[in-house]
Amino acid sequence: MAACALAGLADALYLSWSYYDPAVRVCIVAAGCETVNTSAYAAIGGVPVAFVGTAGYVLIVAALLARRWGPPAARPAAAYAAYGLAAAGTAFSLYLTAVEAFVLHAYCTWCLFSAAMVTAVCVTATIDLAARGRA
Repeated sequence: MAACALAGLADALYLSWSYYDPAVRVCIVAAGCETVNTSAYAAIGGVPVAFVGTAGYVLIVAALLARRWGPPAARPAAAYAAYGLAAAGTAFSLYLTAVEAFVLHAYCTWCLFSAAMVTAVCVTATIDLAARGRA
């Protein structure tokens, strides 16, 4: 779970950097990345979606750290926080992927990777909570 969150964080940081410097953008389908990254959907109220993703992953990593090494009384809340943040990230990623598919007709491979990572965190957090009898 933590490995996926850290991979997602690295990806979101890269997307944030490439938002402002297209010269660093390396995608399998370069035209797709360019289309997605320059679309009206690449920012919310002037804030790049990649920044939102970076903030989300930072919060998920913090919750996972608290879940593992925080005070014992805080660990259940941290587990729920990690799940809730990952679930929100998964829902938002589904929306963004639908925009890529049905509106932009272009795909950013790094965006899809981020969606996969946050979904993996959500699935493993769900399994973790269920195994502990808290789901």
